[in-house]
Amino acid sequence: MIELDVKPLREFLILDVKKLDKKNIEELASLFDKLEEKARELGNAKDVENVFGSELARELTGRNIKGEKDGLFNTVIREIDFKIAEILNIPQNIVDVVRNLVLQLIMRRLSRVEAKPEALKGSKEFIVKPKKKRSRKKSSNPSATLDKFGFT
Repeated sequence: MIELDVKPLREFLILDVKKLDKKNIEELASLFDKLEEKARELGNAKDVENVFGSELARELTGRNIKGEKDGLFNTVIREIDFKIAEILNIPQNIVDVVRNLVLQLIMRRLSRVEAKPEALKGSKEFIVKPKKKRSRKKSSNPSATLDKFGFT
């Protein structure tokens, strides 16, 4: 059995909003309101360019993204990240490193999502089989009498 050392979790920084002063709570609330407003303006959150902006979306996906948009990640989400870092007394360079790591993880994730089955190598041939639909048994008589169910 593997034993895990949970001591590092005791030192993990957690933002306890109950202990924040009113000014910080109001600033965070304002930033989250701004995030919601901007997200509604942009529309579909599943579009990479809405979340990351056109320039960063091109870099992350390698696709030709038309138009120019400022995404949420480098605008409002960035402001939220830096405000939380300020509250927790985390240096700005640490936040930059974490944000870069997040982008690297996203880039890896996006590259896996867009990989075609043929691009994946393995020892066996990859065969895509369509999912079978369950067929319902259709009776020739759509109405049934009660005696069929044991009621007489």
